[in-house]
Amino acid sequence: MDTFMNNTNTDDDRHRVVVLFGSQTGTAEETSLRLAMQCRGSAFRCHVSPLDAYDIKNLVNEKILIFVCATTGQGEPPDNMKRFWKFIMRKNLPSSSLDDVKFAVLGLGDSSYAKFNFIAKKLHRRLEMLGGRPLVEVGLADDQHEWGSDAVIDKWVTKLWGTLLRDFPTPAGKSSPLGNSLPPPGYHVATYKKENNQEIREQEFGTFDEKHPFEAKLIENRRVTSEGHFQDTRLISFDISSAQSDLVYQPGDVVMIKPQNLEENVKEFLEILSLDPDDLLTFDPIEDDDITMDLPRPVTLQRLASEYLDFMSVPRRSFFQLLSHLAKDENEREKLIEFGSPEGTDERYSYANRPRRTILEVLQDFHHTASVIPLNRILDVFPLIRPRAFSIASSPTRHKGELHILVAVVRYKTRLHKPRRGLCSTWLSRLREGETAKLWLRSGGIRFPWERPCVMIGPGTGIAPFRSAAHERHQVGESGDVIFFGCRNELGDFYFRDEWEEMKVRLHVAFSRDQEEKIYVQHKIAQCGSELWDLIDRRGAYIYVAGNSKNMPDQVKEAFLELLRNNGNMTPEQATDYVTKLQQSKRYQQETWS
Repeated sequence: MDTFMNNTNTDDDRHRVVVLFGSQTGTAEETSLRLAMQCRGSAFRCHVSPLDAYDIKNLVNEKILIFVCATTGQGEPPDNMKRFWKFIMRKNLPSSSLDDVKFAVLGLGDSSYAKFNFIAKKLHRRLEMLGGRPLVEVGLADDQHEWGSDAVIDKWVTKLWGTLLRDFPTPAGKSSPLGNSLPPPGYHVATYKKENNQEIREQEFGTFDEKHPFEAKLIENRRVTSEGHFQDTRLISFDISSAQSDLVYQPGDVVMIKPQNLEENVKEFLEILSLDPDDLLTFDPIEDDDITMDLPRPVTLQRLASEYLDFMSVPRRSFFQLLSHLAKDENEREKLIEFGSPEGTDERYSYANRPRRTILEVLQDFHHTASVIPLNRILDVFPLIRPRAFSIASSPTRHKGELHILVAVVRYKTRLHKPRRGLCSTWLSRLREGETAKLWLRSGGIRFPWERPCVMIGPGTGIAPFRSAAHERHQVGESGDVIFFGCRNELGDFYFRDEWEEMKVRLHVAFSRDQEEKIYVQHKIAQCGSELWDLIDRRGAYIYVAGNSKNMPDQVKEAFLELLRNNGNMTPEQATDYVTKLQQSKRYQQETWS
């Protein structure tokens, strides 16, 4: 497609707002749906769509465009944004293409990455170059913020609606998106009892994605940390041989897994809401422009609670706002209003975010309100379970027909009595041989070269993609790779210790707790300065960093800067420029997570 094409907009007299999201995380979709909910009953009609499902030729005819987008890898657009990105960056698009368009861009990022919110910033500039007029400055949400991405999102959304309401005042009979009234429900719900012989059948598909995942049988669920070690880490292996050519991966790729709620939590959730698990429901959106939830038709309440509703996450401010409108008990309503207000941010974070209190636990505290949540509000009140991404730890050649992931089971204490547990990791840890998980693949943020050595730094579960790469490169005759692995104890969590020699890699392990002075991967890098400088400068080695995003990536980068200063005889400025060029040429890549 060379240019935009004209299309007639046949919407009603409400102002059409198009919200397009590009991201692999649930935050983008949740924020987009929140905007759509705020539009209900107002002078605005909201259309929400992932960017890969939106017809680009209609872009020129839109009046109000809102983009919610993330940045992946080394400043790359997420998978469901790549087609749009390639088009919008075409040099032959006229500079007046979007003269009639008002737009806003919200970025979802992580400031531990060098290219923090790069895609949002670049998209904002590009839309301006094409004639678009910004409604607000680009929003730069940061997962590293003490209050999470909501710290920016809440203020940005409020400012966006404030600007739109100045341009398009609310007429009589319509509500304001910034108002405190309860928006109309988004769905018609039909409920009926399940017959004993009634089955819910789903169509089978050959192409696997989020809407049509592959049900992979579990081969092995093996603990790879010692029994006495504080961390339960699992190597989980799935059989994908029956998927044949539809699940083809390479080192650096990612598997998306859709987890489920634990049976005991589902039971408690349904009891609090006074719901019959066997009741069958169908959900039909009232406004066709709202994004349609991908639910089976019909679906039992048991299955809805098990596979779709995320009530084990920490609630966002919008959850308390909605619940306050439904509350009948005055005491509960008053407290919910406080938690849902901007002025109640500190109280809300003290109650919910800091102790990591789950939605289920909030429902227990506000049980009077929980018991009166109507069925047609369930998809408004509760977020959907989002898939989790795992670096693939297996080699497609060495482990043919299999897919492995390395999972650290999340369990920690807060001031609450019950330990906090990760939804996905806990569910995966309980899977048994023959049971299934729904999964699909997506491209990862890192790619490995052939005929060039690789320097791989992966503390903890960050080693997973490098196990995949090392096995695969060994299978095809590549050698000379250097791996830096960090863990606490040689006997406690030295992952894959029996495999590295077979793969003929030069392995450097930092056991942080096996001596009085803590040793981390950055210290091992410093000890190998001359060896690494020779690999980088003379042999053109690629550098990869994977693992927790908190401190490690910056500390590893500083170790390389010091290496360049000491072994490359560079000034601090020259070393910084050198690393920047390595990043730009994809010779320094990182895949980190919070």
